[in-house]
Amino acid sequence: MMLASLGLLLAGSATAHAYESRLIPFRDVGERDWSAEPIYQLAAVQAIDGYADGGFRPLAAMSREEFIKMMTAASGAVPGEQGETVKLKDVDPDRWSYPMIEAALQRRWVDALVDSDGNFQPDVPIRREEVAYAMGAMLLSEAADADRKQWLDGGWEKERDARAFPDAAQVDAPLAPYAYYAVKQGMLEGSDSGLNPDDSLSRQEAAAVIDRLLHRTASAKPLTVTGFYAIQSYNSIERMSLLDQVALGWWHLAYEGAGKAKLDSAGDPYKFNLPEGWEEVTAAADKSGAAKDLVVFANKSHDVESFLGDAAARTQFAESLAAVVDDPRYGFSGVCIDFEDLYDEASKDDFTAFLHEVKAVLNGKKLTVAVPPVYYYKGYDLKAIGAQADAVILMAYNFLSKADRLPSSPLPLVAESVRDTLAAGVPKEKLILGIGKKTDQFIGAGAEAGYASPASSAVEERLKKAGVAQSLSIPYLNRHIQFTDTADNELFYEDADSIDRKIWVARYYGLKGVALWYMGQFVDSDWQRIAAVRQR
Repeated sequence: MMLASLGLLLAGSATAHAYESRLIPFRDVGERDWSAEPIYQLAAVQAIDGYADGGFRPLAAMSREEFIKMMTAASGAVPGEQGETVKLKDVDPDRWSYPMIEAALQRRWVDALVDSDGNFQPDVPIRREEVAYAMGAMLLSEAADADRKQWLDGGWEKERDARAFPDAAQVDAPLAPYAYYAVKQGMLEGSDSGLNPDDSLSRQEAAAVIDRLLHRTASAKPLTVTGFYAIQSYNSIERMSLLDQVALGWWHLAYEGAGKAKLDSAGDPYKFNLPEGWEEVTAAADKSGAAKDLVVFANKSHDVESFLGDAAARTQFAESLAAVVDDPRYGFSGVCIDFEDLYDEASKDDFTAFLHEVKAVLNGKKLTVAVPPVYYYKGYDLKAIGAQADAVILMAYNFLSKADRLPSSPLPLVAESVRDTLAAGVPKEKLILGIGKKTDQFIGAGAEAGYASPASSAVEERLKKAGVAQSLSIPYLNRHIQFTDTADNELFYEDADSIDRKIWVARYYGLKGVALWYMGQFVDSDWQRIAAVRQR
């Protein structure tokens, strides 16, 4: 049995040290191992477990019950939801794996794994042909009746002949139609020696199979795409057609002291200002059919906590906001409130009251609220925000710990922040996963190391030059880049593959969509992945 879930293994409190403790890689799965990506990707969403000693044991054989439990859970099948209770001689109803085995048997996915005496043999290592059979039976159950009949009536033989595995004759005849359907669907792959039907399935192979299944399932789930057009994003104006929503970051809070506040569009040091020629941007959004949100930015430099505690100033601000939202020149469909740095729990009620006041002046237009992960920020009542807002954007890209040379958006913490936000009461159909396109560059070594966050275009140009080593960073699952110029450089880069993984996380948890911060940082390869989201 797997002894400790990754969530427990990597638990910790909200400190830099605890942040690191949640990101300890398995001691026996390195970044250059072929199975590293599926193992760490599944571990991030707690779909696969490690052991209490910190290992994963990638080469250990997986038992029948372990695999069927993983497969059934990945399929979304609910134990006890379908059919009568299943009685097995060697699997008692109180056994840890029984609910998932029962669910699989009720759906006729693993009938062939029960012998004539009613034994399932849960501890026996599962063989590759049994894995292929179970996966194929599950996938065929989802096919249309006519397609399933055609396959079972002989269609599978064409697949067998086309594959021409050297060991095809070794596949048990009753399992073959289902096994070859799993192969056709890309769930299992052969090798030079063939399908190797009698070999046991290792834990790393199981991770790869389940990862393929989860990606297949997730790919069918629709997502909305929101792009933040802010700071320096003119280079992405032609990408509006890939968006459902564009959030225009041109306004900020101007708190002028007791009882005085307004929406402002000039003089913000964070560049949340109305640019010259803004009409070209709104025209591009209108042409592409993307809805437009007005983004209101504020953080501690705007004295945001004092403002929220000033009821009179909030009222004045809401009136100022309403005038711009209703201005026909912009054609806004809603407002996105991006108030950051609310560390104090005392801000919760004030922020909730402020959102209520904003919604009251929107005249039916949509309210979106951006929130940070709640590791450090306690001024957000997520349940109340989820109830008031039409959409909630989780800014899951602010985990950086410079002292420990850690990246801004490691996949395990992105996934954990999604789970935390959902558990806090934000409905999944309202939650949007924010994806930050950022590079964390550490220059030199030790306590004197410098830090930089170069533009994506600069990183892409450096990658074209000689002397660059690249790998998959584990367990972060960003691109790991190393090179030496005047000093040693280590970079964690949010490349297209990393963005794809976060899109998958949004689908895995059934979220409303993804949001891109900010559009000007995304490069051509990233937009190709985003285009694929819209095409589905």
